[in-house]
Amino acid sequence: MLSRMNKRNPAHIGWRISVAGIAIWACMLTTGCWDAKETQDRNFVLIAAIDDADIVKKSEDEKQIARTQTFVQKQGTKEYMLSLQILKLAKTESKGGGVQAEKTFVISDTGKPMFEMVRDMLGQSSKSLYFEHLTAIVISEAAVKKKGLRPILDFFRRDPEMRWRTKLFITPGEAKAIAQYNPPTGEPGGTYLNGLIRNHKKNIHVGGAKTDVGYITQAIDNGADYAIPRLDYIDNVPKLGGMALFKHDTLIGYADEYITRGFKFLYGTEKSAVIPIKCPEHPEQEIVYELFQHDTKLSPHIEGDTIYFTLDITMQGNIGEITCTVQHDMHDALFLHSVEQAVAQEVEQNVRDCWEFQQRLGVDIPNAKARVKGYHPFEWKKIKDRWEDIYPTIPLAISVNVNIRGRGEHD
Repeated sequence: MLSRMNKRNPAHIGWRISVAGIAIWACMLTTGCWDAKETQDRNFVLIAAIDDADIVKKSEDEKQIARTQTFVQKQGTKEYMLSLQILKLAKTESKGGGVQAEKTFVISDTGKPMFEMVRDMLGQSSKSLYFEHLTAIVISEAAVKKKGLRPILDFFRRDPEMRWRTKLFITPGEAKAIAQYNPPTGEPGGTYLNGLIRNHKKNIHVGGAKTDVGYITQAIDNGADYAIPRLDYIDNVPKLGGMALFKHDTLIGYADEYITRGFKFLYGTEKSAVIPIKCPEHPEQEIVYELFQHDTKLSPHIEGDTIYFTLDITMQGNIGEITCTVQHDMHDALFLHSVEQAVAQEVEQNVRDCWEFQQRLGVDIPNAKARVKGYHPFEWKKIKDRWEDIYPTIPLAISVNVNIRGRGEHD
């Protein structure tokens, strides 16, 4: 009876609530991440650049490399040079004349396993290397041609700190030089490269869609072909343009800006592209069509023993520029229709050249194989063993519908 009275006693209930509150308050004060590190105790990696170690040794002082950028190993060969661009967290001051001081620094190491080189770099870094802010991986053509892309990317695909949205770039020259680049904007080099690739929706010469580590990983795992943006470094200036084409993990060749434009017409990935054409009335002058809406549909067809693809393209846009010395009547429906037809012919020819170019190289960037397999699974079983011979002969029927919605602010 007394026990029941104590349980119902308000003072007793209040005491229990107080004890519970104190316990919760104590837990909140002592809660934290056991492995937490302060920002100033990390070195944030922005760019990873991979070069062929043999080529680097020929162009630099080998004794200097042996002392500061390598280590003694019992087995294996030193095939790659890994260079990491690291963010300077210390406050930077402008140099004389108003030039912005560098906000990053680069450390390098030579070896073969990327993981081993990263750990050996701690001999050059007083802080742990942190990769969750890695924005770009730049790989030289020479490094890729050694043993393919897969062994180079394996570390970046496995480590839990890596982000699969990290962008990939292939450079014909030295990757380390790009990591050492100090942008005139004053921003870190990794941030600068990330900004360049973000403009791919407006720059029809750059193939930036589906070029991150995650998508390329899926393509490699599925045995599909893919493209990675080409990044040149000429006269100390980086320039994005064109694409490096891969069959599985082997670099097959490069697509220039014109072929890259054809790929983007085929994919429908650009949202604000410009398309110059010859003026229908003045062939020596040009009219620029500004594209702002783009829909495509690539479909496979099998009729008996015949395989072909159809591509339906619908474009909406404006007149962006006219270089003709004679002013045109922009309310003339016949003239606007002739411009629409000229744009459609330009797009159709560009896509056809792109399709035939990749067929000659033997790469399947649009993944036509997967489309045939998905649309026609039974027929695919009959031809899958002969696909490499069949693909280069498959024709593409193209239909382009162009619509001019506006004529600009001034007619």
